[in-house]
Amino acid sequence: MRGASGLFHPLHALKSFFWGKCSKEDQNLEKRLIEAIKQRNKSTGQKTFRSMNSITMRFPQLKEGLRNIKHLFNQYDEDANGTIDHQAMKKCFEKMQIQLSDKDMHSLYRYCDVDGNKGIQYPEFIVLLCLAYLLTTSAVSSIAVLGSEQLRYIFNELFDAFLFLDKDGDGKLKRKDMVLSLNDSYHQEKSPGHVTSRRFKEMDMNKNGQVTLKGFLFCIIKWIGIDSDDDIEQ
Repeated sequence: MRGASGLFHPLHALKSFFWGKCSKEDQNLEKRLIEAIKQRNKSTGQKTFRSMNSITMRFPQLKEGLRNIKHLFNQYDEDANGTIDHQAMKKCFEKMQIQLSDKDMHSLYRYCDVDGNKGIQYPEFIVLLCLAYLLTTSAVSSIAVLGSEQLRYIFNELFDAFLFLDKDGDGKLKRKDMVLSLNDSYHQEKSPGHVTSRRFKEMDMNKNGQVTLKGFLFCIIKWIGIDSDDDIEQ
């Protein structure tokens, strides 16, 4: 989905996507992602983040790391039309040592193509790689995946940010999770209600009171500033 300027707007696309009916294939993939992030929560030791402030303070480093993915995206956007097709994604996965079945690759591609244009755009590509990494590292050593220590670090930071917000560890975020997390950042006084409502509304694009990892990732890369004009232009 593109606005008047021709740029991708992930939140507008998410709203359109989630208001449509979610396929059984998407639901099955989502269940696997929930189990993978829950398993990561159990297996990790000391938490990276202890407050929302500690997450936002990391935004500049996260943005710099994620912007480096643009070079990878451009490499596989062979016709320079701003999208990567399914075959290009398979080549990218092979190069980055992401070992998934053809079925899983197809499911991920469809799941992350939120505007349904049958092409993966830059913000979608970031989320796709992150979710592929999560699925792969749930089965094998993370050292063998992605081939980039920096990317592994950035994706692990994003997972840890999600897990900080997921207070009950069920693999989904709820409004009460945001309230607790934001109040932790304000210490002696509660977070303003409009702040909590605005942040959660941005993530809860399916309007069911729960936020999946995919919804969280699209929002946090927007908050970081990845979908700004200078990042999306070719």
